[in-house]
Amino acid sequence: MNRFILERGKIRKQINSNVRFDRYLHIYITAVLAVNMVLILYAMLSVTVRMSLSGVGLLDSMPIALYILPLMIFLPLMIKSFYQSRTAAWNFFILIVATVFFSMLSLLVRGFVICVIFNMVAIVLIFILGRFRPKGSFRSAGKKSIAYFLLMNILGLTFPVSIVVMGQVPIAQVPGNPDANLLLSVPLADFEFPYVNITPTGSLISNLTSNHFGVNLRVLEDDATSWSRLREWLIALNNTNVPYTISLSVDRGSIVGSVPAVIGTSDVIQQVYQSHRNALSQLVLELESIAISPQTILFDMTLSAPEWQKLMFHTRSLDLIGFTDLMRDSIYSTDPMIIDQESSLLAHQADIAGLSAGLIVESFVVDDIQDNDNIAMRLSGVSISSLALWDSITVSSIRSRFSLEMNGDVGEYLVESYSKSIATLGSSYSILIGEVGNVTDIDGRSETVYETLDTLCVDINLATGNGVDIITINSLSSLLTSFGSTALTDLRGLLDTTSIASATYTFRIYAYRAVFIAIDAFDIIML
Repeated sequence: MNRFILERGKIRKQINSNVRFDRYLHIYITAVLAVNMVLILYAMLSVTVRMSLSGVGLLDSMPIALYILPLMIFLPLMIKSFYQSRTAAWNFFILIVATVFFSMLSLLVRGFVICVIFNMVAIVLIFILGRFRPKGSFRSAGKKSIAYFLLMNILGLTFPVSIVVMGQVPIAQVPGNPDANLLLSVPLADFEFPYVNITPTGSLISNLTSNHFGVNLRVLEDDATSWSRLREWLIALNNTNVPYTISLSVDRGSIVGSVPAVIGTSDVIQQVYQSHRNALSQLVLELESIAISPQTILFDMTLSAPEWQKLMFHTRSLDLIGFTDLMRDSIYSTDPMIIDQESSLLAHQADIAGLSAGLIVESFVVDDIQDNDNIAMRLSGVSISSLALWDSITVSSIRSRFSLEMNGDVGEYLVESYSKSIATLGSSYSILIGEVGNVTDIDGRSETVYETLDTLCVDINLATGNGVDIITINSLSSLLTSFGSTALTDLRGLLDTTSIASATYTFRIYAYRAVFIAIDAFDIIML
């Protein structure tokens, strides 16, 4: 060890003997430290600003802001300390942490490899050139270190404290909109939850009409029984005042397999669109004898259960390496040009049929729209240009779906956050929420988010109060099964009498959104 220190001293003396060379190295290390500071602050500020542009208030970014403010003070001071007196200890530590962090990010954003290389060179140089001994006496340095350590820990506590406080105290209160259009989904096959037979009787149709609910008929495209059930509902709804839409869903899980390596590929997207085109042809035949056409035909472009579970596993586990590796492989396995071609063919077919058509997409598509690129949204089979082809876009923000994979209720903040962003995108965007009641999914897991109608009512009022005009709720069958034959009347009564809805904070959802926004922040250097 002593020999190593002696060698370090010899190298430093040799460098110091060449004043110009020493100065260049000094400037290089300072520049690398400054670049690291800029990248870190840019990522955090970008998330905060883009969230605000999406309609999410600055209050929601408070935990991150409480990290940014200390860093904006701490990092420049550390850089200044090295530039003036080559104080190396803290800067050496910062460079190591930043290098590890950027190394993990480089699995997704390849441009960070360049930053990592420069950092590693700077680490070696700062070890050789920097001063690790404190100025003055060790006693004085010890006192300053203890005071500094306590200060940083106090500042660090503001992050978890703010999360806890915001999770307990309402951060938003909005009045619901009683005139919003509410649609209850009717699954006509096994989807995330087992099929429950709900017969479209005259009394049920009358109940829907009197309580001002519409329905969304959800068809599994390759299931013949699902189509026969659709026919039954179409006949029952014909010449009634019940507004309805039809969503066509592909069994995407059978395409990707039970353990997919990536989320979406060009081949998977092509198969999904091909299935939608075939289903649309069949639907046109089904509608020939129906007097009242559906308001909209929706093509489901959401992830399959295995893909969703794989994505959320890395998210839930805070596995940055696994998440970035998965996203890199997934993003570059899907070609936006193929998406545009396939989407154009389907939209053209719907236009020829004279039907208003739209898509159901994943929630992260909303966060990807901000900077007008095609990074994460391609996993949902859409691009910026393809989104413009459709009359409507429904964003899946199903609280039960998130909660099952995050091992706990994510709270009303999910709907609160996304509905604010969806409302900023215009009236063609709507939201999908659910699953109502205490039910068990096809994997045998119990879903207990909406155990009461009051909980559902809060989410509906948050969405309508934030400006979303159309809300689709999963589902009519689980609503009636869980809350009885009077559920529609009871829900309408609650909506009419509950004027204000409150939301508390869920950092897990904010962090989930922030990850996709942060990816977009560095899309220029993804390479």
